[in-house]
Amino acid sequence: MIFTAYLDESGTHAGASVSALAGFVGHARQWRKFEKRVGRLFARFHVNIFHAIDVRRGDDDFEGWTVDKKIDFYDEFQHIINDTLESGVVAFLEEDDYKYYRNLYWPKKTRPDSKYTLMFRGCLAHIVDVIGHIPDTIEPHLYVVLEDGHKNAQDVVRNYDCVRGRLGNTGRALSGLSFDNKKSCLPLAAADLFAYSAWGNRVGQKPIGVPKKPPKSEASYRGNMFWVGLNRDSLDSLHEQAIDIANGRDSSVPYVLRRQPS
Repeated sequence: MIFTAYLDESGTHAGASVSALAGFVGHARQWRKFEKRVGRLFARFHVNIFHAIDVRRGDDDFEGWTVDKKIDFYDEFQHIINDTLESGVVAFLEEDDYKYYRNLYWPKKTRPDSKYTLMFRGCLAHIVDVIGHIPDTIEPHLYVVLEDGHKNAQDVVRNYDCVRGRLGNTGRALSGLSFDNKKSCLPLAAADLFAYSAWGNRVGQKPIGVPKKPPKSEASYRGNMFWVGLNRDSLDSLHEQAIDIANGRDSSVPYVLRRQPS
């Protein structure tokens, strides 16, 4: 069975105190149901391209929307995600912790990962674990799609290819990595919603408003969205792993992650 994960970032702009990368994974049938239902939702609300920041600011397709309309749209969108997709994950990285990581000793032939790549590694580790524990799934394969245009996209590609190479034959379970945009790839809208909402919650961003009725999305949530904490212990382990790989040693250091329901 082939699973696809769609991921997007938030808070990677200059001066951000914390960054996030988030998204969802599902198999082909789940993503077809998602696209069909979200396509109808977007048509009903006359949304062509979704960016969560545009909803908050009232820009582009969301110009003139009332707070109640924004809340209703968000609630229905999240309810569809809850109802159709396998699992979600968000990885957070504090700016101070990333500075700590970059200031570690890096011998020749080693290189620190970008902030974007570290968060990608955290998300990928979680997603691989998720699909590996789905009952009755034989030889699962994972394809990953990221939004295009990020300045560190090629660093992610480098890391992904390195992981596949080190896995040897078992690396075939990683079926590929590509880039797309929200205009042509509807699932990236779900990743954008999760990334921006989770980042906003982490930095104390005020909600856009208070719902006047119990949200559908709260009732349909299945406890299947998780956060990954890239703390200094995990960054130390990834630093050690990078040195081992550069020196030709087969590092057995795993990702050291804290995963909690989001």
